[in-house]
Amino acid sequence: MQHRRHPYRWVMLSALWMVYFAFGLAVFSMAPLVETIRDDLGLSKGAMGTVLAAWPLVYLVAALPSGAMIDRLGLRRSLAIATVLISASALLRTVADSFVAMFGAVAVFGLGGPLVSVGAPKLVSVWFDDEERALAMGITMTGPAIGGVLALVTANSVLMPAFDQSWRATLLVYALVSAAVIAIWLLAAVVADRVAPGTDRDHDAAPGFSGAWGLLRHRAVQLMLVFALGMFFYNHSLNGWLPTVIEDQGFSSSVAGYLAGTVTALGIFGALFGPRAIPVSSRIAAMAVIFAAFGVATILLSLDGRPATFIGLTVIGFSKGLAVPVALLVMMQLPGVTQRNMGAAGGLFFTAGEAGGVAGPILFGVLSDIGGSTAGLILLTGVTLATAALALLLRSAMSSAPLPTSHR
Repeated sequence: MQHRRHPYRWVMLSALWMVYFAFGLAVFSMAPLVETIRDDLGLSKGAMGTVLAAWPLVYLVAALPSGAMIDRLGLRRSLAIATVLISASALLRTVADSFVAMFGAVAVFGLGGPLVSVGAPKLVSVWFDDEERALAMGITMTGPAIGGVLALVTANSVLMPAFDQSWRATLLVYALVSAAVIAIWLLAAVVADRVAPGTDRDHDAAPGFSGAWGLLRHRAVQLMLVFALGMFFYNHSLNGWLPTVIEDQGFSSSVAGYLAGTVTALGIFGALFGPRAIPVSSRIAAMAVIFAAFGVATILLSLDGRPATFIGLTVIGFSKGLAVPVALLVMMQLPGVTQRNMGAAGGLFFTAGEAGGVAGPILFGVLSDIGGSTAGLILLTGVTLATAALALLLRSAMSSAPLPTSHR
């Protein structure tokens, strides 16, 4: 299709990047403020973990319908709705005054988040051809990472001091940035309608639910969904609790924010350069290596001594940037997955993943109440090693159906 070489594809990718930037800003903005918010609202670590898991809980239910919604409404309107919901969640957090109010505010994000997560690979598959998809996917995944870096680095060192230690004012700044992204996306979408008509919808797309049930017949797809569960369990646990883990090693809250931001910044390099460097036939093996590295890094974080902490954070940073884009590229290659049912495949992937995203922050918080962050890190170590083993099982399941050299 000619639009896959249309110059405007880079504008659409840039606008998608901004939407994902707002996504990352909303996900990470509370992490450096967890202890401050928890003290102000009078929440236990377990209760705060439940708040952090509110949006994955809603996301879990909304992910599969989101694929059907994107097929029905088109990418442009769906992603516009997503940015509105993300901004609304960010704004509501600034006025929450109880566990219930904060849980509800964070939960709203779970309605918009899956529209972005499912819509992003769909947009990449529509606007980019086989040769450019790895690059486009890598660029896209730097958006939430950079949004996360901005939140982690500026919260305690810049905005909190500037607003007299007000976490509400700090979150309001991030919310206003997210709201500005709505206008950016709408402008890009309006112009796209004129310069490249016919790219908004795939009129031959398989209906979301029927396409999903068909995919579930494939063993490789089933294994990939369990892998996604383990991956999101790990990612969401660290997204919410990493600054607290670093503080437990004796660092101040501002330094912990910088270090957590550095971890996310290192992930940007992994997302940009890693997917293109890994051959198609080696992607599943790479996933096993990535999660084995996560396991080693998590062990290092549980040890006393700052050198072990620094090494562990460095390994997590580089590996984290690779995990999601490589997994999404592998998903595109699985038996039965084509551009026609990409919305359904994405819905299944993120539905399964967010089951882990819900459980991770809650269990980490509960275990931290009992045995400190070390107990939560031990849990994450077990999850990462089990997920690495799942990748090897997936590789075995694919051995009878060789990976294609390009996405169908």
